[in-house]
Amino acid sequence: MANPNLDYKQIISITACWFLAQIGYYAQYQLLGPLMKQFGLTELEITVMMSQEITVFAVTYFLLAGPMSRISRVKVALVGILVLFLANAVSGFTESFEVLRGARLFAGLAGGMLSAAGTASAASSANPQRMFAIVTVCWGVLSAVQPIWMPYFTVPFGASGGYYLMAALALLLSPFCRWLVPPKPSELAPQSVDLESLSLLDRITERLGVRGAPHARFALIAMLGLFLYEVGQGAVMVFLEQFGLNTGMEAYRVGQVIGFGNIAALSGGAVAAWMGIRYGYLWPIVLGIAANGLFAGVLALVDEPISFAMSNFFWTASYNFLVPYMLGVMSEMDEKGRWAVAADAAWWFGSAPGAAVGGAAVAVGGYAMLSLVPIGTGLVCIVLMLITIRKFNLTRAQNVTVSLGH
Repeated sequence: MANPNLDYKQIISITACWFLAQIGYYAQYQLLGPLMKQFGLTELEITVMMSQEITVFAVTYFLLAGPMSRISRVKVALVGILVLFLANAVSGFTESFEVLRGARLFAGLAGGMLSAAGTASAASSANPQRMFAIVTVCWGVLSAVQPIWMPYFTVPFGASGGYYLMAALALLLSPFCRWLVPPKPSELAPQSVDLESLSLLDRITERLGVRGAPHARFALIAMLGLFLYEVGQGAVMVFLEQFGLNTGMEAYRVGQVIGFGNIAALSGGAVAAWMGIRYGYLWPIVLGIAANGLFAGVLALVDEPISFAMSNFFWTASYNFLVPYMLGVMSEMDEKGRWAVAADAAWWFGSAPGAAVGGAAVAVGGYAMLSLVPIGTGLVCIVLMLITIRKFNLTRAQNVTVSLGH
């Protein structure tokens, strides 16, 4: 009998969902320059549009956090792929910035649907931490190809070439989303709730499907930390290609450096998969956030190709190491995976203003100002995680002691 923890069909489906969900976000740094040139707009104007797309992504993702424990993840994913294809096709065709802005909102909607379906499936697997770690590596392989290919579409054809590429990939990967992990039997248990008897907050959380989820206090603080952390990451991400161009490399070479560096950086996810939880969740998370925030800041200041390549490698490797631990600890807080999906949504809520924050920082103080953003947000996140995870571990240990006592 095959090991359910390593079911290759589940891994393929979750990886496909993650890749398609995030393809628009990770294309933004290679579309920033072409869009500025095509529409004659400033960095801040383009990054605000990009922030709006990710805001819709995050809102959709969060609203689906609860319902994903009760509805078909395959159907949600397939509808999301259709919307994603149409949004990217329109984005490539239009010559109107306002039409483009509207199309990107629909792309954000599709991304949120796909990400929620994939993350909920991973959280429902037999071993969430290992599944998240393996999918992070597999997703990273696909994502690493994106910056290598993208300049071959954006340099000769502008931003339209990049959008058409993403539309084609949506069609190509759509058949692989049919093996998503269904909700566990415990997730499907029917509940009868009188909404009129609940407070406004309880009504909202009930609609979202997270009312009554255990360890809410710890989960919400962790989500706040993730939000702040990702603001800094998103601020740097949108300028990644510009950092490379500033070292004197051309767009093709920048894409190759990012892509092959990302492939090497998959070692971060591989290390997480190998380590598992033998050292717990806390210190791997602290180490991952510290390294990631530091190298994000360094990236904004590099002026040589080798410095850019090394900083990008360590930045990405630490991120790949961090993700499975963050989502894994959220899964520990709720076996139904509701906090895992909601926390990943909070991650994206931070990414949403990140691009605009980055654009504003550059407008005010250049890349030197931008470099301080991820370092500061990373430090705040570390403090919140130290407090939250320690208290969660203590509470869980006390609960086990009480149970054994009875």
